[in-house]
Amino acid sequence: MSAIKSCVGGVMRQDSQVSQELEFLHGMVVGILEEFSPATTGHFLRLKSLFERDTSQIKADIATALQEIAASTQILEVIKAFSLYNILINIVEERHKNQQPSPLDQAYQHLLQEGFPPHTLTHVLKGIQFYPVFTAHPTESMRRTFLEAIQEIYHDLSLIFDHACNQATASRAKEHLAYRLRLLWKSHLIRQERLEVLFELDNLLYILEHSILPSAQILLRTVQKTLNAPLQQSTLQLGSWIGGDRDGNPFVSNALMHQVVLIQHEFILKTYLKHTARLQRELSISSDFCPISQGLQEDLSANFERLDPTSARLHPKEPFRAKLVLIEQKLKNRLIALNSPLKVDFAYQDPEELIADIDLLLENLDPSLAQPLLDFRHLVLLGGFHLLRLDFREHRDVFLYAISEVFCHLGLATSDFHALDEHTKIEILNHAFSQPLVSLSSLELSPECKRLLEAFNHIVWAKGKIGAPVFHSIIVSMTTQASDLLSVLWLAKQHALNSHDHLKIYITPLFETITDLQHAQAIMQILNDNPHYRAYLESMGKQQAIMVGYSDSSKDGGIFASNYNLYEAISALVELGKQLDIQFNLFHGRGGSVSRGGGDLQDALLSAPLHSVGKILKLTEQGETISAKYLNPSSALSNLSNITGALLSKFTLDHHSPQRHPESALCAPMQTISEVSCETYRALIHDTPGFLDYFKQATPINFIQELNLGSRPSKRKESTRIEDLRAIPWVFAWTQNRSLLPAWYGVGSGLESVGDLEELRALYQKGGFFKVVLDNIAQVLLKVDLQIAHQYHHFAAHSPSASRIWARIQDEFDKTMRAMLAVRSETHLLERDLEVREGILFRTPYVNALSCLQIALIDAFNTTPSRERQAQLKIYIHSTIIGIAQGMRNTG
Repeated sequence: MSAIKSCVGGVMRQDSQVSQELEFLHGMVVGILEEFSPATTGHFLRLKSLFERDTSQIKADIATALQEIAASTQILEVIKAFSLYNILINIVEERHKNQQPSPLDQAYQHLLQEGFPPHTLTHVLKGIQFYPVFTAHPTESMRRTFLEAIQEIYHDLSLIFDHACNQATASRAKEHLAYRLRLLWKSHLIRQERLEVLFELDNLLYILEHSILPSAQILLRTVQKTLNAPLQQSTLQLGSWIGGDRDGNPFVSNALMHQVVLIQHEFILKTYLKHTARLQRELSISSDFCPISQGLQEDLSANFERLDPTSARLHPKEPFRAKLVLIEQKLKNRLIALNSPLKVDFAYQDPEELIADIDLLLENLDPSLAQPLLDFRHLVLLGGFHLLRLDFREHRDVFLYAISEVFCHLGLATSDFHALDEHTKIEILNHAFSQPLVSLSSLELSPECKRLLEAFNHIVWAKGKIGAPVFHSIIVSMTTQASDLLSVLWLAKQHALNSHDHLKIYITPLFETITDLQHAQAIMQILNDNPHYRAYLESMGKQQAIMVGYSDSSKDGGIFASNYNLYEAISALVELGKQLDIQFNLFHGRGGSVSRGGGDLQDALLSAPLHSVGKILKLTEQGETISAKYLNPSSALSNLSNITGALLSKFTLDHHSPQRHPESALCAPMQTISEVSCETYRALIHDTPGFLDYFKQATPINFIQELNLGSRPSKRKESTRIEDLRAIPWVFAWTQNRSLLPAWYGVGSGLESVGDLEELRALYQKGGFFKVVLDNIAQVLLKVDLQIAHQYHHFAAHSPSASRIWARIQDEFDKTMRAMLAVRSETHLLERDLEVREGILFRTPYVNALSCLQIALIDAFNTTPSRERQAQLKIYIHSTIIGIAQGMRNTG
């Protein structure tokens, strides 16, 4: 296996287990190729060998090979072979990345060594919560078939390489791995149909059941043992946008949202029933050997007649089993009660009642036997009766159009309310708040307006029947003014939301563009000064949820300006919160790629503004990041433990360290970099005539938009503006053409504009925000291949502005590379972070092969007049997109 042995410039040591596993998997792939398609084997090995060598010296050989393979009947199989190989490399890397001690334990011990007393750390640990929100953003390129196979291959490799199992077990694992690889070889890389919302939910529930929930229980057990006390709350909360995010997604109907709530409720209760069934089998403890308390005796006596005859006969001296049978019955009755028009007796009303029953058992159980029951208790603390907290997200325009229509009906304003100036809007809203509540159901409204108002009714129903936590927030996308939130507050008030504790819901602005981030502090000040909104804040315990968007701010002004303005906005909100005595709870809308807020979350968290991270860290987990972080239990546990440990460190350092001072980490040079990089970025992206046409021709965006990646359209609305294209396909397209332009463009000009290289080096060596941003950009730059990007550029060469656009891209890339190397004091990118560097470089030959195949296929697609041939080529191109995404380790 020449790639392993030559190590691609020292990428991997021959004696490492990583090398052994890759060698083993390479042999498996080649074996399957030879078994099913010997001709494909030759093509694959030939092309792989060519790209593993110095390609600058063998361009003619590569061109000939690509031409022959692209024209052969084995083209799809060659694409699949490279894609499968990339997937297997990812599995091996993921396995070895997760083989480390508990990051939470490490963080706790490190803080102890730093001098923080144990009581401080336990106090912080009791209160913090990590709150990932799993979204349906269409960036997961792999089918469910492949996700399940990856999970099993991961397990097979652990049996073969990690455990001292007998030869028969290892042999069976190898057989099963080969079986799975054969199935994948016979399966399409791409989905044949568009993914529906309920399919997205089903995929998430699969990962929850097999990975996230078991891993969460292990983490909560670790926290419990660290605290040496029962948990009063879960250290984790779980959220979702699936079924609640309708911003630009017409497929998220009210009926579907209702169905999602019911599915989640049923899923978590059936999960509890599995636990009670297992515990019934295990806890066969007799009262002869374990006397029980009077409280448990009275409880069993009061409900003895509810036991079925078999249980009543078998368990008179097995009180734990008897109580678990009663718990089981109450859970089943809870499921019946939700849909029954009649009252169902002996059913749980809320999770707290279930917790009380578990605690009653724990009081009577020897601590040495209590862990399985404690794990069940932790699960209930985590999942409640809702499983996932939903956010309802909609675009500001939808709320404004609806309230304009309603106000017109009520005589509060004309139908042009949405177009009025901000001062007039707020005056009208203040007057509306002073009026009595109105019944909106009797009004003759448009279907769009009815759809929105009915959503409020569904939220009220769900919070009343499922539980208060089932809906956490109403998120207003593209918030630009205070009246946006006041409008939502008025609509919520008419539906009795926030009128009782169980109906409380956060009205959450989403600040996405650079301009909106800059105005966030002023908007929240206006809202605080408004008596009606101030009353709402008081009812919420002076807690205000605010979502900040990384994707659109980056698409709007470039990577550095996005990060800088996010930092500034967050710092300003923290300061405003102190002045107003309000706790701003930030919700970070981060994506998987660096240009959408990706990168190392632990570093980003620790370098965030002082006091900007409260006890709850809420952030989005999108698309391919869900499978990358949570598909396998070891990955899930590592990720959950990592972030919880980082949150423990961040909160402790911010609130309990006398050395931490509130001065801003930003300074004049960074502001200059932000402004110049933003100007440079916008000059190309937004101000260059013909740039959108160039983007459509020089990237595979048209093919990406046809992929069945998710239920959501790639645009919020039909438009020819870059602003209306979603950030995900925008980033995805530039990643596919290997320029990754949104993740670095403008940075070189920004850095050069400062002039004082030593000052920038000192800033970088100081660490913190500046270093984290540059480190993330450095990782992206190493993935860029402008030689390949230039081949995509040829597809747009006939455009009048193409040559000028390409010259600017080339010039800015050279500037950025020079500046980054100089500021980071490097000769080669990431030379001091060899693990990351080697991981990227090792994949490069196989990604390059797929990129070159994609270029050849797009060229054939553009030149053939045959519709039938184009349809066939489109399948091949879509397959290369999936393979490249796996090699690059992200889509959008």
